[in-house]
Amino acid sequence: MTDKTTKKTIAPKKATPKSKLTTKEKLLTKKIDKLEETIDKLTDELVDQQLRVQAAEEKMLRVVAEYENGKKRVEREKERSLAFAKDRVLMGLFPIIDNLERSAQYEQEGADTENSSKGIELVLEQIKKYLKDTDDVEVFDPTGEPFDPELHEAMAMQPSEEHKPGNVMQVFEKGYKSGDRVLRPAKVVVSQ
Repeated sequence: MTDKTTKKTIAPKKATPKSKLTTKEKLLTKKIDKLEETIDKLTDELVDQQLRVQAAEEKMLRVVAEYENGKKRVEREKERSLAFAKDRVLMGLFPIIDNLERSAQYEQEGADTENSSKGIELVLEQIKKYLKDTDDVEVFDPTGEPFDPELHEAMAMQPSEEHKPGNVMQVFEKGYKSGDRVLRPAKVVVSQ
């Protein structure tokens, strides 16, 4: 008997036709199928989103690179423009230097002082004209005007009978303006 029982347990089972599933098993199978479909859809969506993120990252990197390149290009242009402007200012000074050298040579040759001072005055006028033409720079002499801390720098205060209190009575250094901008305030003595 043991042999027969052993044979029965050891013997391979024959393939049975598909057994009918219970209603519960059918519902579970349907749920599993739906879940697998949902997983497939979500996996596809995830892959799609990952591709979109990757494309957006690449686009962002390109935009950042373009921005950096543009920034460097603007900086190079700025440096070139400043160098050009500086060169233009310096080239405008060369004729003035030439005239100063001529004036100094004229003075060394023993020319009279009247002509020498005229030469210096002409060079000063040339400098003032150059400043006016280059950047609209003008010299201002505030003698007799009311003291204005935006335009003047008070070096001292002195009592005066000739000037009203708070007026500029003497100028140590003239001021310079470019349009409305003060490049250098005038250094002045103010009356008390």
